[in-house]
Amino acid sequence: MSVRRYIKLILPLRLEWEPCYWVSEDIRPGQRVSVIFAGKKTIGVVSEVDVIPDIDESRIQQVADCHTGLDDISPREIELWRFIAGYYLCTIGEVYKAAYPTLKTAAEKSAADSRLRKEELEAKSIELWKKRIERLQTRLQAKNDDLSKKHNDMVRARLESQRQAILDELDNAMARLASFSKELSLGGSPLPSAVTDIKQDVLLQKAFDSRKPVILKSADRYGRYLAAAAGTLRKGKNVFVMVNEISLATRLCEQMQNSFGSIVLIHHSGLSRAGQRRINDAVRSDRPYILIGTRSAIFVPHTELGLIIVENEESAFYKQSDSAPRYNARDCAVQLARIHDCSILLGSVSPSLETILNTRNGKYTLIDCNPDGRELHPECRFTVIDIAAEKAKNGLSGHFSRKLLEEMRHLPQGSRIALIRGYEKMEDLAEFTDVAILTIPQAAKTDLGEFDFVAMLSADAIFNPADFRSDEHAFQFFERLRSLCPRVVIQSNQASHQAYHLHSAEPLLEERKAFNLPPFTRMIDVRSTKCSALAGILSAKGFPAYCSQDTVHIPLPRDRKLTDNKKEIRKTVEAFRTKTKSDAVIDVDPVYSASL
Repeated sequence: MSVRRYIKLILPLRLEWEPCYWVSEDIRPGQRVSVIFAGKKTIGVVSEVDVIPDIDESRIQQVADCHTGLDDISPREIELWRFIAGYYLCTIGEVYKAAYPTLKTAAEKSAADSRLRKEELEAKSIELWKKRIERLQTRLQAKNDDLSKKHNDMVRARLESQRQAILDELDNAMARLASFSKELSLGGSPLPSAVTDIKQDVLLQKAFDSRKPVILKSADRYGRYLAAAAGTLRKGKNVFVMVNEISLATRLCEQMQNSFGSIVLIHHSGLSRAGQRRINDAVRSDRPYILIGTRSAIFVPHTELGLIIVENEESAFYKQSDSAPRYNARDCAVQLARIHDCSILLGSVSPSLETILNTRNGKYTLIDCNPDGRELHPECRFTVIDIAAEKAKNGLSGHFSRKLLEEMRHLPQGSRIALIRGYEKMEDLAEFTDVAILTIPQAAKTDLGEFDFVAMLSADAIFNPADFRSDEHAFQFFERLRSLCPRVVIQSNQASHQAYHLHSAEPLLEERKAFNLPPFTRMIDVRSTKCSALAGILSAKGFPAYCSQDTVHIPLPRDRKLTDNKKEIRKTVEAFRTKTKSDAVIDVDPVYSASL
């Protein structure tokens, strides 16, 4: 009779518990197995082995298949999943599903089955070639024995010819067998010569020695990224560079491949499942790599990480808001660095207020490349035009002030121009066929450094009165324009707005402190069609909940009770969801102006 071993599994489902199953063979944490749950077959990850069941053993099912051929999930991956589930108030199954969605797992399973078939064929081929070699060696020995006897010249010549044919066939067979061994033993790749050519950045290395996250505030960060990456590779460690959108990942990948060659890899949601699987296989191997990826690359099974770089760390695009887990990839990257005990470098021309506060509190180390003032494009001129005053004085020509039209008329021939539209419709600007016309979200994703002249027509559209982060995001956007573009013109009905004229984000941080808003507090949003009822229940429990439209906002103090308060909020929301049979979506640390 087989002995039952009880295990717990993480399933890619929204479950509040980790189901228990049993096996009768050796099994290890992280192993992926096939099980039946609610009548459907699914792939689970072993989270614990040899557990004591807390339910009737007769109700516990046996694992359907322990030998899926899928790679194990590493303890570091599971640790990151548990952090995300705990911090962002979702289930670990939802995190697992995001890291290994069904189609991705199916692609891995297909590849694993194909690899297994290939290995079986290779094993059979190796065995056949070994037997063939044995037969040839037997024939060769027999032929040598014949040649040791006395023969006339004609017979000896025939025997020598036959012996040589056997030798040739034996050499070919042994070469073919050796080729199988070579294919099976392919190891790591040598580092490119550029790794040794790029000099160490002493300032960065000194900052990394503090063992704190490092924030690099600079408009020109690429050279320092190269130096940090090269130094990490020289130590035998790998590099993960996270960026906020796909086009930037592609550009940065091409740039870094010029220095580091084929060890530079790219990962983003636009890749095919097969492409993503190949990236996973590459980072699991013992070959050195620099991986450049968007926020989903946080779930790649990273190995031997020595450095994480987060470019444009202030970007709202790092926040996943559409579906669970609703995580911020920048903050998860900081946690990933802790898990791997590696350095992390956050780069920005205008850091987020959260990062500024962490620097002020001594949690992060700051490298400010221009501490005495704003670091601009060397030739940048930034002009804000008061549309209301212009309209009263000179009138407007369509959506353009006279000043802006005058600027554009005097641009040198061949100047590259970008117009950023706010409230304007595309047809309103149909006459401009030789310029790039962008929405504000498009401009946030575009390399505006390619343009000689950038004009923002209705800059007021960038502000959202309902979003307390709006001024911060607007200021960061304008700082980005200042750092990239030689000539910027802004048209606004609020020309005196602070976002146009601030030289630092410190006043914005002081405003947040005065109104007790993040980052001085933590915010949890709960979207529900029964918003008022839920807010009443939370308020009765002592939480300062208030509603706007279909969302309950819950600001929480950053104190020792924060973790317990978050758990209590989740428990209350889940109970409300079950009782009212209504949806309630929890979003921890929400980012409202997602267009920027």
